[in-house]
Amino acid sequence: MIRGVRGRSSDARPVVDAPVTPAPVRSFVLLVNPTAGGGRGRHAGDAAAARLRARGARFRTIVAASAEAATAAAIAAIDAGDVPVAVGGDGTLRLVADAALGRPGAVVGLVPGGRGNDVARHLGLPADPAAAADALVDGDAVPVDAGVAVAGDGTRRSFLSVACVGFDAEANRIADAAPARLGRFAYVWGALGALAGLRPTDFAIEVDGTPVAQRALLVAVGNAGSYGGGMRIAPHSSVADGVFDVVAVGHTGRRPDACGWRDRLRIVHLLPAVFRGSHVRMPSVSVRRAAQVRIAADAPLLAYADGDPIGPLPMTLSTVPAALSLLVPPGHRAPALEVGR
Repeated sequence: MIRGVRGRSSDARPVVDAPVTPAPVRSFVLLVNPTAGGGRGRHAGDAAAARLRARGARFRTIVAASAEAATAAAIAAIDAGDVPVAVGGDGTLRLVADAALGRPGAVVGLVPGGRGNDVARHLGLPADPAAAADALVDGDAVPVDAGVAVAGDGTRRSFLSVACVGFDAEANRIADAAPARLGRFAYVWGALGALAGLRPTDFAIEVDGTPVAQRALLVAVGNAGSYGGGMRIAPHSSVADGVFDVVAVGHTGRRPDACGWRDRLRIVHLLPAVFRGSHVRMPSVSVRRAAQVRIAADAPLLAYADGDPIGPLPMTLSTVPAALSLLVPPGHRAPALEVGR
């Protein structure tokens, strides 16, 4: 069930002596995920609405009680010529992106209100809801790539940040169950919890059709390459280059089929480097670039993307260049928005 809340609009026009060309006037639909970030989504929605009201913007707010409701509302907003705005975390933005994919000219907005907010962080977008609302009114629409994942059971999902399988997907699962008060540190909690069940997996990976066999602890496919509340797993990825960064952390332990305490200690040492993005220089870490990736494994594994489960392996992931346009502050520049990083 979804609930509509009306916003106030203004028809005031400047008095000028000479004809002027009016700037495009956008109208917005704030799609609020009330449970995102342990309630942060609702507070972010209230703050953004207050700012839009103060700016005289046309908007309405919809509090979505389910993923299906959020996607349906985003589709309806685009059909009506409005800008759907994800108010929540990366998962909320993924639902809005699902609605925008394949719809030429679709423009979406983002007001971060989740636990990790990794897409906003990776793109350097405002974290403050009022500043994010200003970016909606005044901002530029820039094209960004998306990923589409088709799982072994036929499930099809889009993603904007990172799709992962292995150790990091298990860490994501544990983080989802962590207390909301941990905030983005829930992902560190999840990573530490996943160490208990750490084991290597034999992956069969196809990178743009080239087969790569690798025994690894995790494989991450980065579009915007940050996850887990600031872990820069694919630090050099760009949402403007039409390719993924495929990062694999290989298993270098003594036993090929198991992980001992040395392997777990190696992961503990790796975590701070992931936050800095310097792990990609380590011998056990490989980075490949590809527009399409297929991942299979010797064990039943569930993949995650943008903080949510997206289906089991085997899985094929493809880039969709310039899949949608995202509103950013006027004149905004960020490395992740540059081509050819």
